[in-house]
Amino acid sequence: MKNIALLTLFLLCSILTFSQTYEGMCESRFKFGFNLGANYSDLKSIELLPTDASISNGGGFNFGVLMDYSISPDFIFSPKLELAFYNSSVDFINLDNSIYSYEIFPISLNIMTHFDYKIGSGNIEPYVFAGPNIKLPLSKSPPISTQYGNNSDIAIDFGIGFQNKTKHFILSPELKYSYGLTNINRNPELQTLKFNTITFSLAFSGVTFSK
Repeated sequence: MKNIALLTLFLLCSILTFSQTYEGMCESRFKFGFNLGANYSDLKSIELLPTDASISNGGGFNFGVLMDYSISPDFIFSPKLELAFYNSSVDFINLDNSIYSYEIFPISLNIMTHFDYKIGSGNIEPYVFAGPNIKLPLSKSPPISTQYGNNSDIAIDFGIGFQNKTKHFILSPELKYSYGLTNINRNPELQTLKFNTITFSLAFSGVTFSK
């Protein structure tokens, strides 16, 4: 898992470095940047859990790179690539009162395709956004057969943001809810688990150029 995380971080940094160079060399409707954020997991079981099991949700963090393409002055295509660390599990109490935790997406690569629509104008421009989010678990296979991994997830993201244009960059705080659509469970003691998250992030992007 450590090697995968380092490789992903290297790729994110490489993409960001290239995008900044490209943006300074040519004028286009593109702008590039990166984001940092904090998340809170909202894991839910569709069926009743076993009597010895309970869900635990907590906070995590995420970071990544982004690209914005202005289709029109108010409509933006915004793909993102993020590395996310979540804090969520189903905890089982054993007969000896010890606890076994089935971890949910401890580390995930999130591939998002968002569409932003501006709903205001001025120095601070509010916008709403929505789009699909593919979450790929990056954890290693469990070392023993009594531990289980997670299935990949497809989610729908929606939220609100505010684009604040400063002298040197664009700062965009965003609040996002990600609604999981698929069953991410691989533990035979459980049935259907849906993974939802709430994320607050700050996006930093370059100056927008137009042809």
